Amino acid sequence: MGHFTTKGKLFPEATDLSSFGSLDVTVTAAGTTVEQTAPPSLPDADGVSRSFLYWDTGRRITGKRKVRWTFNHPTNWSEWPAAAYYGTPTDGPPGTPHVTTATHWVGTGPINPTPIDGPGSTFVNAPGGTPVAWPGGGNDHVVLTQWGAATIHAKDHVQRNLGDPLLNFSSWQQLIYGGDGSGYFEENDDDITSGSGVTGIANSTSPFFTVPQNNSSFLMAGYVLPTKPDIDIFKKLIELIRAFDPGKFIDKGDPSPEDIIRLKLISESLDVVRGGTVTNYDAFESLLGAAKKMKPADLKRTIAGTKATLLRGQAALRTLESMMKNSKPRK
Repeated sequence: MGHFTTKGKLFPEATDLSSFGSLDVTVTAAGTTVEQTAPPSLPDADGVSRSFLYWDTGRRITGKRKVRWTFNHPTNWSEWPAAAYYGTPTDGPPGTPHVTTATHWVGTGPINPTPIDGPGSTFVNAPGGTPVAWPGGGNDHVVLTQWGAATIHAKDHVQRNLGDPLLNFSSWQQLIYGGDGSGYFEENDDDITSGSGVTGIANSTSPFFTVPQNNSSFLMAGYVLPTKPDIDIFKKLIELIRAFDPGKFIDKGDPSPEDIIRLKLISESLDVVRGGTVTNYDAFESLLGAAKKMKPADLKRTIAGTKATLLRGQAALRTLESMMKNSKPRK
């Protein structure tokens, strides 16, 4: 049984909007569908009209005013909150075409860090290089487009405050005040496993968003919590490691998850030799992520290959250490 609720909230304050028609639904049967259409505008407590901006569906963000939730696994979650956000239009830099960006922690609310990855984006500055397109007017949430198109790359990860979890990018959403009244956005609880609670969906759109020259836009970047590891899977991994016979080696197809580790180790070594920057990618974390979807037989096979890789790595390490002892400083 799951408990589904909706609220209206103000952007960026994230305070409740009492004029919104909230839902409170107890979901008992698989296949239950809940729909709600957010009004294009609503008054706040002071009577000021606020325009619809986006839904936080609980898993993603959307500019569609109508959302349809289909719950196929209501026993796998207990509380599912969703919220429709309303705000007041802002003009940004007067008379200057620009892109304003904002960041939203799905399931929590708006957060302050800019979503713009400057080095990964493409901007066109004014002739001579100043003023720069980003940060527009010194604001790292704003990009100026009067001198050319901007292709904005979202940061892979953001963090609200020190001590908060590192969030993963989910999606870009181009917002319009009043929202998109056509069609509906489809949301569901598929792939939510028992006990995991409502989890946001990472990388549901491309991290790149292009805005043409002399165009203005309001972009919202959604970020979600990383998926929590499945404790039962790790227990199974430990059991299989203890039961594995290291004298046996099973040849595998190509590529296998443990091949990722070998390739990663090789690529990092090449990066060091070339004087390049070692890529910030954890191959072992990727392996554990892949393990969550494996059957026990696949887990056992993967453990065999991984242990073989580690044994070869230990032998290589001993050789490297011996080379280090015998090497002489170059003059």
